[in-house]
Formats: sequence, C-alpha cells, structure tokens
Amino acid sequence: MNLITILIQIVAYVFFIIGSYFLLSTAVGMIRFPDLYTRLHAGSKCLIAGGISVLIGCILVEGISFDSLKLIIMLTFLLLTNPIATHVIVRLSTNFDLVSETISENDIDK
Repeated sequence: MNLITILIQIVAYVFFIIGSYFLLSTAVGMIRFPDLYTRLHAGSKCLIAGGISVLIGCILVEGISFDSLKLIIMLTFLLLTNPIATHVIVRLSTNFDLVSETISENDIDK
C-alpha cells in the first residue's frame, strides 16, 4: 500500500465517524425532542449530514468504479427526496392541524 491509499482510507474512516455521529444524533433527537417540528428538523438535517458523510466514505473506499456511480446516484436521491418528504409532512400537519400538544415542564406548573 502506498501513502495515497493510506490517506484515502484515513479520510474515509473520518467520514464514517462523522456520519455515525450525525446518525446517532438523529436517533437521539427523534426520541428526545418534544414535538413534531423539532423531531422532523432532527430527522431531516442530521440524517442528510450523516447520510452524505457515510456515502462519501463508501465512495472513497470503493475508488473509481461502477459501485461508486451507484453510490453517487443514491446520494443524489437522498439529497432530493429527504427535504421534499419533510416539507410534505410538515405541510400536511399544519393544514390538518395534526400537531400534537406535548407537556413540558413549564406547562406542568400552570
């Protein structure tokens, strides 16, 4: 293995670690956040960042091949569909008043 291959592997693993952090924060945000809007924010923003990082790491590991092209297509699909799906869910929830009220610590005192 030459130096460039080792550097590409290190950069790929850094992308994997960053992506894992964002995907873990997505899961924690979906559990911990109180209402629909903040959960969708965590689900869309962190999932995009985590997905991009993991897919870029996979592309770096694969090198230039047909599999990398497939990963780039998956990345493009993720970038196009996730914001649209989040927008549709928020739009429908506001149109049909589907936002559930959550109890926070300030509401308990009242």
